[in-house]
Amino acid sequence: MISKGQNGYKNSISSNYSFYESSHFSGGDISAQGIDLSYERYFKKRFFGTISYGLYHFEGRNSIFFLEPEEMDFINMRVFNLGVGFDVVQTERFVLSGDITYMRQSTQELISQLESGGVIIRETGTIRDQTARVQLKARIFLTKNLQLIPAVAHGFQLSRYKSNWLRLGIGYSF
Repeated sequence: MISKGQNGYKNSISSNYSFYESSHFSGGDISAQGIDLSYERYFKKRFFGTISYGLYHFEGRNSIFFLEPEEMDFINMRVFNLGVGFDVVQTERFVLSGDITYMRQSTQELISQLESGGVIIRETGTIRDQTARVQLKARIFLTKNLQLIPAVAHGFQLSRYKSNWLRLGIGYSF
């Protein structure tokens, strides 16, 4: 039986604007904003799989690892998520769900710096972090297929970063 919240559709795509705040394991903070594209597929009445990819612009503060803005591309952070979720509440016009995802994040940062005899050699590049993220989101149906999607999420600090997310998106079910 398909729930009323799903309207008989098993697939959803969405685009989300995210605001991201993070702390680095060795000190420093990250503030980022960007967009992502997501796809969800229901496997059972309330269980679904989710995948998303996002492009962000971040600025780092209070750490030697963060680069100056002129040393980075404007899109200097990428985030990939793959996970599963469960609908806690399903009504005809509203769905509240939680999900847990594997999150892979990459940022442009200082990798190493060597100073010798007044000469400074800096190596910059992409730093990758892998962790888990939990999210609570609502889908508010504007029409039969179109939804407004606010969400909050937390990424755990398993190696480099712990993060908090505020997200607002628009989705379409088919």
